[in-house]
Amino acid sequence: MEDLFSSLTLALSAWVESVTGATVSARDFRLPRDEGQLSLGTFVQGDAPEAARQLIQALPGCQQVRTIREKNGWLLFFLSDAWFDGLIAWAAALNTRPTGSYVENRMAILARKGMAPCPDAEPVRRALWAAYLAYRRGSWRAADEHLALTMTHEVAGCDRIGLENRCGGAAAAILKLRGERP
Repeated sequence: MEDLFSSLTLALSAWVESVTGATVSARDFRLPRDEGQLSLGTFVQGDAPEAARQLIQALPGCQQVRTIREKNGWLLFFLSDAWFDGLIAWAAALNTRPTGSYVENRMAILARKGMAPCPDAEPVRRALWAAYLAYRRGSWRAADEHLALTMTHEVAGCDRIGLENRCGGAAAAILKLRGERP
């Protein structure tokens, strides 16, 4: 299957280069610790705010990115609804089988809510992104499992139930990404 990460970073490097004029390689993108899905530190610290401004103005021309922030000289990329919906569709086509772990059982329960686009909730996006990265590297870390298990916990009461009702597609994707390859 297609390597979504490589496709994403190649497309983003070409887009950043076309907007800013800076030479950017797909290998320049990193995985940030706290915010966003990708980061880019190619710019000299003083140039990063200007690059962020230029890229934000050009965002309608990039389907993969929802928003960009500059932080401490790094550009932080937050992936779009369309990209996450594409990830859900991509994961649905995977040939994996669940192992019956606690994480998979929890995702199976949420997946019963029905296929839906990825909700606009950062914890769900973080969990889905971490699941994809774990699938890509071939191993899950405790932190990846924690993100999946707690992706709706930041919302309280009835709002949490509403969010869980919109997580079917994301949970089904995480379940597929978590499963073993035959």
